[in-house]
Amino acid sequence: MSHASVPSSAEPAEQPVRRTRVRSVGRRVLRGVVTTFLVVTVLSLTFNALTTPPKRLDAPTGADVDVRLRDGRTVSVHYERWGDAASTQTPLVLVHGFAESTVSWSLVAPQLAKDRPVVAVDLAGSGYSQYSGRYSLDDQSDLVLGVVEALQLDKPTLVGHSLGAAVVGAVALEHPDRISGIVFADGDALPFDGREGEPTAVASFIARTPYALSLYRLGTHWNWFPRRIFDAQCGSVCHGLQGAKGDALVDAWIRPLRQRVAEEAMLDTADRPMLHLTPEQVRAIRVPRAVLWGEEDATGGGSREGAERNLGHPPSATVANAGHLSMVADPDGFVRALNGLLGRMTPAG
Repeated sequence: MSHASVPSSAEPAEQPVRRTRVRSVGRRVLRGVVTTFLVVTVLSLTFNALTTPPKRLDAPTGADVDVRLRDGRTVSVHYERWGDAASTQTPLVLVHGFAESTVSWSLVAPQLAKDRPVVAVDLAGSGYSQYSGRYSLDDQSDLVLGVVEALQLDKPTLVGHSLGAAVVGAVALEHPDRISGIVFADGDALPFDGREGEPTAVASFIARTPYALSLYRLGTHWNWFPRRIFDAQCGSVCHGLQGAKGDALVDAWIRPLRQRVAEEAMLDTADRPMLHLTPEQVRAIRVPRAVLWGEEDATGGGSREGAERNLGHPPSATVANAGHLSMVADPDGFVRALNGLLGRMTPAG
């Protein structure tokens, strides 16, 4: 007896059923995505509304001075000062990097000040200086020069860490007669990761969403996450972060980032190119200069080889076993290296 075959018309009959199932699954997935988006958005907006920090915080130490920018605006600039202001030794002006402040110099400045006056300046946006709403290299270099003039510092040497290298380099280009020299510390003054153009539209959009603000506040509200970044950036030796003093340093470092003005400035950086000079501008610097680098800092502030090449192979020093935060990894080693460089700096040929 032969078996009856399945009619060929059965397969076409099943196709509408499959399409219906696919559409049903697609609608459920879409509803889930939309629901998740709405819930996350509501939670983010609610969290932001409940955690709004003060517009500005008072600095626990140091002082402020009014500085007039080149466009005529006047802003308040915070600075810290160590050593004998009446000393005849060449002053040092310390300029921090991205997401840093004068706190980043707190372990090395007192030692450096044994021999000379030392001043650390808060750049606008991450310390206690007033943020003008415009993130530009011109403004930041004006702040540094303004403090030099206000405190009547006689031709100081400027030390710029990471992004601060671009700032001190800009001062050297525009006002070489006002300073004695510059030191690039763990920074080559060039665009971060080679990006010198405008950020992508996606990055600019994300920076303006409530989610970016929520993530920023979560990252700066507790010290757990910043401490992990510090440990990673410090290197295999990290004397400055040991014990309770290390915890206190991290908290003092993060505190100014909890201001509303700091939030605005930090989110603005995602909407603008990172402050930088071009290789041609670095090569045009003619004041005495030097390079100081953490031995294990391979990418944090750019290329050591690039900094040395563009500056014409000036005197250079290494902080052994230190990463990008070389002044925290080994404060004593950083001071020895910097003091050794200051007597060997020469102008460009």
